[in-house]
Amino acid sequence: MKIFIKNVLLPNGKRANLLIEENRISAINPKRPDKSDSVIEAKNMLALPGLFNMHAHAAMILFRGYADDFELHEWLTKYIFPIEAKLRPKDVYYGTLLACAEMIHSATTCFNDMYFFEEEIAKAVEKSGMRAVVSKALSKASYKENEARKAIKNLGKYKRVMPALGPHAIYTTDTETLKAVKELASELRVPIHFHLSETKKEVEDCIKQHHLRPVYYLERIGFLGSNLINAHCVWLEQSEMKVLARYNAKVVSCPVSNLKLASGIAPLSEIIDAGVTAMLGTDGSASNNSLNMFETMKLASILQKYRYNDATMLPANKTFELATKNAGEALGIKAGLIREGFLADLCLINLKHISMIPCHNAISNIIFSAEPACVDTVICDGHIIMQHGKIPWEERIK
Repeated sequence: MKIFIKNVLLPNGKRANLLIEENRISAINPKRPDKSDSVIEAKNMLALPGLFNMHAHAAMILFRGYADDFELHEWLTKYIFPIEAKLRPKDVYYGTLLACAEMIHSATTCFNDMYFFEEEIAKAVEKSGMRAVVSKALSKASYKENEARKAIKNLGKYKRVMPALGPHAIYTTDTETLKAVKELASELRVPIHFHLSETKKEVEDCIKQHHLRPVYYLERIGFLGSNLINAHCVWLEQSEMKVLARYNAKVVSCPVSNLKLASGIAPLSEIIDAGVTAMLGTDGSASNNSLNMFETMKLASILQKYRYNDATMLPANKTFELATKNAGEALGIKAGLIREGFLADLCLINLKHISMIPCHNAISNIIFSAEPACVDTVICDGHIIMQHGKIPWEERIK
């Protein structure tokens, strides 16, 4: 398939023509090919790499508004865990598909998901046209090596799905489980998706049980590594940040969810300064309550300015990298940049939308004023999955 995007504005402020062939950006400023399956006139459009939502529980969109205004551990144990026990596979499929529609509308082309009935998640991803990292949420009670191996093998059948392992957190697993997951992930060369230091209570409980702060406990048992993606990290100390950097372990900040659950404001600027690869995520819709990466990017930047009382902290261009370039590099895929040879995962932003006018600095507008309604077209893996704000299959799932 060939897509020719004509006269589009790039993030660097220059205009160009883009040629997409198969699933790659094959050329920037080429001559128009003799034959294209689709030609997009984009003089009023801004081309951006598709956004990455690097921590999500997509099917939890089914619980949006279900149990608001509770502290995290009460929210989990009294409300979320009990209702999740009633979920069926088809619930997860349709919940994930609904979440995909919301993410596509907000320019997201790839998400990192941890939940149950992982193959239903993968089927929804395939239907949506998106890309995803998929892991089953694992606990001390649920982890079985043979089932984990089978899940990784089955997920590998889906073209745009990267299999992963998802031990939930320190407080829902144990040392033996975490060691086993680490060994299996190393053998199969897959990422590990994990919750780390989300709340003060989580840290205090780890110190009480293991006599170490969470990062030092994970280091002691050999769990840290470059394939480890840690969500939240609100309560890290600087010394822990340096340990994560030494092991090239990754961090995903989820500012909206952390605020809503009163977990705290992550020291994201310090994490970055320590040399840790940082990214952004929404968390699930039950604790956000949306999957809007525009909102996440804006709050990520503004909260760092507030936390450090410094308006220069986490500027727009750096914030944008957390949701694009950094994530592509962390996953080891050529995505997150508009560059020849990179995956054709990109979106077109309507520069005539009120939130983008005037456009003195396109990236500043994207971080501080853009909203999902300004997203006109989304392309993933070289295929148009939304055009003029319309997703072909969306109405059938509402």
